[in-house]
Amino acid sequence: MDNYTLHMVDASDGGNGYMKVQLNNHRYVFPSIMSDVLPGKELEAIDVNDIDNVKATLANYLDKMDVKVNSPAVHNNGRYFVGPQASISGTEPINYNVKSSEGKSGSDIGLVCLFSLISYYALAHFFEDYSYIPQNLNVVVDKFATALPIDEIKIKGVQQAYAKRFMNYHHQVVINNFSTLVHIDLSFKNVFVDPEGVAAVTGLIFDPDKLNYRQDGIFENLIEEYALSDFTGQDILEAGNVLTIDIGDKTMDFAVTNKGIRVPNQNRSVLNGVGVSAENAIDALRQKYPVIAPMDRQTFIQIANRNKGPNDRESQVYRSFLNEQTTNLERQIIEQVRDFHRALHGQIGMIVLCGGGANAIKAHFHDTLKEVVHSLFPFNAPYILWVSKKYAQMLNLDGLVVRAKVMK
Repeated sequence: MDNYTLHMVDASDGGNGYMKVQLNNHRYVFPSIMSDVLPGKELEAIDVNDIDNVKATLANYLDKMDVKVNSPAVHNNGRYFVGPQASISGTEPINYNVKSSEGKSGSDIGLVCLFSLISYYALAHFFEDYSYIPQNLNVVVDKFATALPIDEIKIKGVQQAYAKRFMNYHHQVVINNFSTLVHIDLSFKNVFVDPEGVAAVTGLIFDPDKLNYRQDGIFENLIEEYALSDFTGQDILEAGNVLTIDIGDKTMDFAVTNKGIRVPNQNRSVLNGVGVSAENAIDALRQKYPVIAPMDRQTFIQIANRNKGPNDRESQVYRSFLNEQTTNLERQIIEQVRDFHRALHGQIGMIVLCGGGANAIKAHFHDTLKEVVHSLFPFNAPYILWVSKKYAQMLNLDGLVVRAKVMK
């Protein structure tokens, strides 16, 4: 099977905190982290003839990704642990720096994480069909949709240059887990780069599986809060100006759409996000409790959101420190809502809050935002949809899946 080629239709929302990816019809979420594989830190290679061990590894490959990447699109090629393994490897994790001005379009992290996931997916797919570990695999992504923050999209040439990082090269990935090294040749045929926030609106309007108007549980909280008889993606399409606030780790993307199309000059990013709040909260927490070990922000937010009950003191304390730090974030959201209200002459039909950060601030910010909005709109205040935790983090991906499926 030396000429084996797997064809794919993929979508990726490469967040500063987590990768959200759909490969064909399979979804994956894992931390956007990698780390160098230093001498002596390598994982033990699994004998390819030990079928039970091979099966076990490929059944949980997200936790054991160990790759060597060689691609002209990657600035720093090398051998890396990717995802959860990177956070426990014993070497310093390479994470998006949410306090820097570096954009996603120039970073290696999103590409290395995606290339690794696709490579392991292809190997697992091959092994399931043929029951052995090959030396070579070819993967062709025929259609691929991804996203960048709005302010990066606005920079002339960035959208096209980012697409070319995927399309212009063959990317070589070596999987190192087994006694036989697996060489992956990865290429992309057609790539579309959407603005974050706008992709989320597409995900609200259309069902990513059926491609009709969305009418699943994503609107349940809205229907209950406003005592509506029904609400579907078609209502988003017909709501007039929709202000979507996509709260990420490093940026907040504010996108105004009308009938699912961007309104010119009414889209922007703010260089702040829940990841910045989490980093500041970790610093404050460790100043008060020096015994607490250093941690990445993904771990901190997981603990803050854990809430196992009234006796989960650790989660409660972490949450209190996070809430203190999100005050500035919430103030910026209010300022932006006021700016858009003025720029659009009060004509906003709906406000949507989504992204992983929406879950982190809702309990602390829901009532305050609603009061502000009602003060700005004395006659017909727009509905405010807080996309629930089940859907919020995946909404951009939902829209990107729709985009990938309809690409030619």
